[in-house]
Amino acid sequence: MLRALRKGAKSLVAKILIGLLVASFAVWGIGDIFSFRLDSRVAKVGDTEIAAEAFANSLQREQNRLTRQIGEVVTLDMVRAAGVDRRILAGMVRDAAFREELDRLGLDAPDEAVAEAIRNDSTFHDVAGKFQPQAYTLLLAQQGISRSTFEENRRFKLAQDMLVETASAAVTPPPGTAARLAAWQGETRTGAVLTLPLDMAPDPGTPDETALNEFYDANKPMFTEPERRSGEYIHVNATKLLEELKPDDEALRQHYEASLARFSTEASRTIDQIIYPDRAAAEAAQGRMLTDGVTFEALAAETGMTEDSLSLGRVTESDLPEAAAAAVFGMSEPGIVGPVVLPAGGAALFRVREVSEAGAAPFEDVRDQLAAELARDALQYRAPEVANQIEELRAEGLTMSEIARKAGVDYGEFAGLAADGALPDGTRAEGVLASTTFLNEVFAALDAEERDLVETPGGGYILVMLRGIAPSELQPLATVRDRAVEGWQAAERRKALEARGEELAARLGEDASIWDIGEELGLAAMPLPSFTQLTPPAAIPARLTEKLFRVPAAGGAAALSDAGDSVMLAQVSEINPLAPEDIARNAAELDGLLTESLSGDVVEYFARAIEASHPTQVDYGVIEEVFRRLGANSPMAQ
Repeated sequence: MLRALRKGAKSLVAKILIGLLVASFAVWGIGDIFSFRLDSRVAKVGDTEIAAEAFANSLQREQNRLTRQIGEVVTLDMVRAAGVDRRILAGMVRDAAFREELDRLGLDAPDEAVAEAIRNDSTFHDVAGKFQPQAYTLLLAQQGISRSTFEENRRFKLAQDMLVETASAAVTPPPGTAARLAAWQGETRTGAVLTLPLDMAPDPGTPDETALNEFYDANKPMFTEPERRSGEYIHVNATKLLEELKPDDEALRQHYEASLARFSTEASRTIDQIIYPDRAAAEAAQGRMLTDGVTFEALAAETGMTEDSLSLGRVTESDLPEAAAAAVFGMSEPGIVGPVVLPAGGAALFRVREVSEAGAAPFEDVRDQLAAELARDALQYRAPEVANQIEELRAEGLTMSEIARKAGVDYGEFAGLAADGALPDGTRAEGVLASTTFLNEVFAALDAEERDLVETPGGGYILVMLRGIAPSELQPLATVRDRAVEGWQAAERRKALEARGEELAARLGEDASIWDIGEELGLAAMPLPSFTQLTPPAAIPARLTEKLFRVPAAGGAAALSDAGDSVMLAQVSEINPLAPEDIARNAAELDGLLTESLSGDVVEYFARAIEASHPTQVDYGVIEEVFRRLGANSPMAQ
């Protein structure tokens, strides 16, 4: 459709119609189109309006904060893609609802409370912990917030906190809950497990028509062909572009020189030290090493130091006092150096164990890394250039294959693609067809729709044209009869094996152990390490863990494996309750967590109730205009 519109727009008739349309705008005026003002509202909650300017300012503050945090420019389109705009709007709507509720209740914070809250805010304190009016004024100016706006927001926050704290003040967990939860979490069990393979179950034979039809009716999703889509696509392959953008040696050398600091290392030494009360004591110890052959370790032991405590590890010159650094880094090979008088008093002997001089990684060692960096930088400019070229070719009304050929990018077709990437022959799509971006585009498209060009996570682009949709359809039993028979047989084997597992589990602790049963069946039982309900062994399914915590010592249970291809039989050999003192200690911590969790839930539901009691209207058109004014191009995801 878009291609037809592009072609039609170049016809004489279309040009005449467009000319008339322009003339009519000139006569009647187009002021309404540009009537948006930043004092318009993006939303209204009750009688409280959320100004477009306030929303725009919040967006820009968050954009700047994210840019500082990440260390690279965060665009408004990136902010939208991450849903930050929706989070900001939701917060502003909630605040407006609370303002409405506070007005209804007549609650407000007095001037004295606002002033005290600001004076107690450590953000505005000096190093001595005193409030600094200059810091208050400066920080507000840096944030672009007026004093009156900040103080009004603080007044609202105090009143809001008072309301919320009243709602959540009485929330406490029932007495004894934390202790019971601590005991439940801390109880451990040990045991062993035996795996019964599916082929142990007897052959169920072939189902009769009634049984087969019942199985088919009960498992229709198994025999339902998924919706499949077909079409064509253009792929600006980032990997291919990176190959084309390989830099030459001159560019690599220049990048290496500019990045030399990244590939350089400081000189370092791995050292040990023994500290003595004064220089004379250190010299005497050093003399004993030279004349009597006393080892460094022996001297350290005399001072009460262990091998671990005397080591300073790997250090650079800046890690040591000036005199110590000069002595230690004056050593070009391992050895003993000192005595060195220390600034804090006393003197030290140092043993240099390893020497590493300053240096830079050779160019050849980092060549590939440098090439990848330059190519990736170039891709950020080249890929959008190719995308723009594709858009220009689309405007000319060319076919997808013609666009791909002229732009020098990949073109392909796909047929019978399911949302999970499965193809009609049972294989899986590969390459770009298997990517999340591609599948999302294909299954977001309308029939015969040419989508917009979208960027891929790797820096490339994809353009999808949908040609057809085959709807999801239940296949008739006659078509899937063989699959239905196999499914029925597997299900019957599983039922028989589960029954067998339950029979064997009933014997555990009565007349046999799991080791006895394993020997009877010719299967090897495997011990299970000690585990809790929160840390079950990865080897057994969750449903088996639940059963094992309901049986006594020596008791057992059985359950189907997660894959459905075996039944697992397990026996509990030992139950270890958590010690009373541990229950008391853990319960104290859990009690606080439970209270905090319950309080958080109450506050959230309380806030939702307040929002629900004050009707909200959102003007998405004004929001779009805010983004247009701020420079974003992506449509808002509502």
